[in-house]
Formats: sequence, structure tokens, C-alpha cells
Amino acid sequence: MTGQNRDHYLPDLRMYERLIDDGIAAADAHGGVVDHVTARRLAIWLAARPQTPDFTRGLLRFVRTGVITHAMKTQLRVHARSGSHPDQPQAARLMEYSVARGADLGPVGLNFGKTCNQIDQADMMLAGLRQRVMQGHGLPEPTWPDTDGPQVVAVARRDPRSRTVSLIMDAATANITMFAVAAYAVDREAHVREVEQLGEKLPEDSYGRRNRQAIAAREARVAARLRAVERAYRTAIEHDAALKPEPAQIIRPTDHVADHEMELE
Repeated sequence: MTGQNRDHYLPDLRMYERLIDDGIAAADAHGGVVDHVTARRLAIWLAARPQTPDFTRGLLRFVRTGVITHAMKTQLRVHARSGSHPDQPQAARLMEYSVARGADLGPVGLNFGKTCNQIDQADMMLAGLRQRVMQGHGLPEPTWPDTDGPQVVAVARRDPRSRTVSLIMDAATANITMFAVAAYAVDREAHVREVEQLGEKLPEDSYGRRNRQAIAAREARVAARLRAVERAYRTAIEHDAALKPEPAQIIRPTDHVADHEMELE
């Protein structure tokens, strides 16, 4: 890989290695293989090291599209089974991921590389902010959405195995989103009360009453999910605020963290 490509894929190699370690730890925690994003980071890390031309081309193709070529899989197997190869642990992890893909070795969705690059940028920004806090530098001053400020961060990551979607947002976007979630929950809860009141005026066991009971139950389930998201967000904010060692450094809860990751079913 040329120096220019290395800089493009690895703006901070040590930070990148930390993200790979986090992805591997998450895989170990649930007893599975690494996800698509971590696999791509492993491929970038391997491509940044001296490799055979065929192996490098296969790795870079995977980085762009998610395609696993025969040559790439063969070289991964060779490296993974070697007891002396310096990148044996990384190759073994990527080999496990390749095997778990089974016969589905084609492209991973649309714009795989671009989407993963956005996730990389967001994760690196989060890691950088955590490092600032650990070093005692504190968080940068937040900005309101209607003023000039950092670029909007809004990235979604879907895990088909766990049937979850992770959203990574900057603080301003997360605050606006949560305001919309809370407002919509209020609307759904009001609709539940309205439908229930109308249903009570209808004859017992009538179709109209049963229909309104079904509508109210559905709306209540929607409202419950929205409130669960709101509670999870507020709990995370209040927890982070409680960890602040000095009251003078506490920032208002609505603007405390620079990014948030919310797990939605």
C-alpha cells in the first residue's frame, strides 16, 4: 500500500488499533465473530503491512465493497495457521469472519466503504473525546444547531443477528431527536386516551369497541417504545453527569456528551 493510501485509511494507526481491540472485545463478549465494521478495520490494518500483491488487492477490494475473494480467503488461511507470522492474530480473526459469511461472499450492502468510513470517523471522534476526558482536558464547548459548528454526525449501524440498530449522533442532533421522540410519545399517549374514551361509549363486545381497543393497544405499544428510548437516553446523560468529579465542570445534561449511541429494536 502506498503512503498516500495508508494516510487515507489510517489517519491515526494507534487509534485505529484501539477501535479494532474494542470490536474484538465486543465479539468475545457475545461469543461470536467480529462485525462488518471491525472486519473492515482488520483488513485495512493488514493491507497497511507488507503483503503479497494478490492479498493486498483482495483486502482493498473487501475494504471498498465487502467482497471476499478466493485469493484473500486463501491468504488469510495461510496467515491464520502460521505460528510465526506477525499478523497471525488479526488474520485469524478476519478468517473467522470470512468463514461465518458462508457462501455469502459478495458485496455488503450499498456504499459499504463510504458508510464504514463515516462510522470510523464517528468512532474515532468518540474515542478522542474520551481520551480528552481521561487526560483531564474536559469536553469542548457545545454549539447550538443554529450556529456554525462541527459537522453533523448521524450514522446508523444494523446488526441482523441481534436485530438491533445503533445510532451514533452528535450532541445537538441527539437532543433534537430526543425532543421529537418525546413529542411523538405525547401524541401517541393522547391518541390512546381518545380512542379508549370513544370505545367506552360503544356497546360491549361490538366490533367498533374491539377495534378501538386494538388501536389503543397498538398505540400504547408504540408510545412505550418511544418512552423506553427517552428513558435510556436520559439515564445515559444523568449517569455521565454523575461521574463528573468537580461540580464546576458539570455541563447542562442536555448538552453534556458530544456523541450518543442508542440501541433501538
